[in-house]
Amino acid sequence: MKNKFLFFTLLLISTVANAKDAIRSIASIKQNLRIGHAKELLGKRYRKSVVSHFENQEGLEKNLLEIVTKSLPKNYKNKASVVSNTIIKEAGQYKLDPYFLMAVISGESSFNPEAKGPVGEIGLMQLRPSTGEWIAKMIDAKWDGEKTLKDPVANIKLGAAYINWLRNKTDNKSQLYLAAYNMGLKSVKKAVEKNIYPKDYPIHVMKRYLAFYKSI
Repeated sequence: MKNKFLFFTLLLISTVANAKDAIRSIASIKQNLRIGHAKELLGKRYRKSVVSHFENQEGLEKNLLEIVTKSLPKNYKNKASVVSNTIIKEAGQYKLDPYFLMAVISGESSFNPEAKGPVGEIGLMQLRPSTGEWIAKMIDAKWDGEKTLKDPVANIKLGAAYINWLRNKTDNKSQLYLAAYNMGLKSVKKAVEKNIYPKDYPIHVMKRYLAFYKSI
């Protein structure tokens, strides 16, 4: 009996230890993805940026949740947890810094899920219905017209997928995929052909991105 008890005790300790190691590994992977994308966004400026100060920082999820909770309109604050978790999940899926996704959301809608743009953009990441529909088909996600874009979680999923698509189409050049998110990929390609590299919108987003890190 004592031997059995010892065996199961050791098994439990081993299981807990392995679980903790797995959690640490997952956290490390997320951290590496966040830093990898930060370096992509900032290039040579990364090392002297505020972001580099958090290179080995874990547990930023709490800070992210605090930002989301503070930023959402009063009638959406009860969804802060699910919104922040979606940002983290989608950022991880596409190897993005979740603070970057927050910066895009902040710049596009000021975290207002009911925001509407001048040319039909809807929701947190200000997607047009036509764009949302083809992205939904691309990632095999449910599409229920404009109603889908008014759902914060669905909007973030589609917006993150769109950024990832633009990123792939621009060889991971952050200035280009950020500009394309704002003005469209065709317009960016035409500008680049004329040796013009749009920078207004990328600067707009990056200022918010760095500001989030400064607030930690």
